[in-house]
Amino acid sequence: MHLMYVDESGDCGYPRTGEFPAAGGPTRFYVRCGLIVHAWKWTRVDRLIRDFKLSRGLRWDDEIKATHLRAGKGAFEGWSPADRKVFLLDLLESVRREMEIALLVVVIDKTRVDRDQRERYTNPAVRSLELLLERYNGYLANQRDKSGLVILDSVEVAGDERLRHFQGYLLQFSDHLEPRRIVEATLFMPSHTTNLLQLADICANVIYRYHARDGQNLEEYERIREKIAKEKTWP
Repeated sequence: MHLMYVDESGDCGYPRTGEFPAAGGPTRFYVRCGLIVHAWKWTRVDRLIRDFKLSRGLRWDDEIKATHLRAGKGAFEGWSPADRKVFLLDLLESVRREMEIALLVVVIDKTRVDRDQRERYTNPAVRSLELLLERYNGYLANQRDKSGLVILDSVEVAGDERLRHFQGYLLQFSDHLEPRRIVEATLFMPSHTTNLLQLADICANVIYRYHARDGQNLEEYERIREKIAKEKTWP
């Protein structure tokens, strides 16, 4: 069984008038990232993340959250920008060298979205989930073990319960998910208790910034580029 931990970066909004702002929101890009690990290898990857935290002076249950790491909040309160940068680059290097994972990425460029279409195509959260599930199903088709689960951050339950229903609908009726390899509907877990959701959050943020800032964080992105099994930009 494969496990895909899913997180996102960017927001779902559109500007009321004019162009997307250069800074702040709404953001031009919306990135949804799926981090895949086989259940047999889950324990090792989870332990590597835990040991990395401990080696950097964090507690085993501290949450590695991209927005906290960037801004010096949460577990990173009081850390200097230089120390936070080293932490991030070393974590990404550990992903590259030691962790047996794969990344699936969907990038929504909202400047190219036809907003006159129905919500299924204009809501980045909904559209990106559909595209990610299609790619996950295709990824599973090429594995020896062809079954997989999807795990999202539980904060999305309150924010968009429709995602659970929408995935259930897709799994039952989408022509692009046949033969069906994804088991059940989405599972939701709290990210502060789940190391691999935290890592998915970090990867989504790095990939988002790579697109939103025209590759200015190439040093970060290059460390995980080879882990990206498939990246889809839409539309």
